[in-house]
This record gives sequence, structure tokens and C-alpha cells, in this order.
Amino acid sequence: MSVQLLIESMEKLLSLHQQLHTTALEKTEAIKINEIKNLDKLLRDEQKLVTSIQIEENKRQQATAILTNDDKTTTISQIIQQLDGTNREILSELHVKLTAVISELQETNVLNQQLLQYSLQYINLNLDLLSPEPELPNYTKSQGEASGNANTGRSVFDSKA
Repeated sequence: MSVQLLIESMEKLLSLHQQLHTTALEKTEAIKINEIKNLDKLLRDEQKLVTSIQIEENKRQQATAILTNDDKTTTISQIIQQLDGTNREILSELHVKLTAVISELQETNVLNQQLLQYSLQYINLNLDLLSPEPELPNYTKSQGEASGNANTGRSVFDSKA
């Protein structure tokens, strides 16, 4: 019975992670075309999915605790080794699929993070170009006047006096 609970929670986790990956891909497209309203909606959807994943992960941990007699060090791979028959095949397949989806999700999130950093750098560059640079305080005449004195060959101080 607890094996069935574990399989059901793994199936739900797989489904939720696939939805999260789809949302991450949509975020990538929204970032590329600078669609802020859609990006905001996707972020809210993503937060709901993350909450659902946390709830389902707690259920998976409870099912795992029942199977392992509250042994926190036991992994899914070890549980799969202990099972036999169709449950072993199903759980093994779910484990592989979930691992693959999580890996793809991580790659997509890294890409999104890089795109956002590039966007922020572009915005900062544009802001720097638009804002005037403050004049630096100096104690010399303007360059035009300074070069005029240099051409005459005269110094500021009269050495004969």
C-alpha cells in the first residue's frame, strides 16, 4: 500500500515538474521578447507550482518514511532495489523521468537567469548613456585657454622680477 502511495506521489511530482518546465520555457520566450505582463503572470503561476511541488514532496517523504521505517538516509534508488515486479519497474521509470525533467528545468533556469542579467546590463548601459556625467572639479583653465598659453611660450610667472 505504501509503495502505491510512493508511486502516486512520484507521478504527481513528475507532472508538476513538467508543468514547471513548460512555464520556464514560456518565461524564456517572454524574456526574449520583453513581455513584462506575461512574465509577471508566469512568475505567479510558477510560484503556485512550486507550492504544489512542496506539498507533494512532503507526501512523498511520508510514503518513503513508511517504507523505510523512518530511515532518513534511505534513497529512492535503495527503495527501488528492495522492490520487485511491476512496482520496481514503474518506480524506476518515474525516477529516471523525474531526474531528467529536473535536469532540464535547471538548465532552463540557468538560461533564464543569464537572459535576465543581460537585460539588466543593457538597461543599466542605456541609463548610463542617458544620464549626464557630472563635471569633474578642476583647478586649471579650460583646455582651450591652456593650450593657448603653451603656444606663446610664456609662463605664468615672470622670472625677471
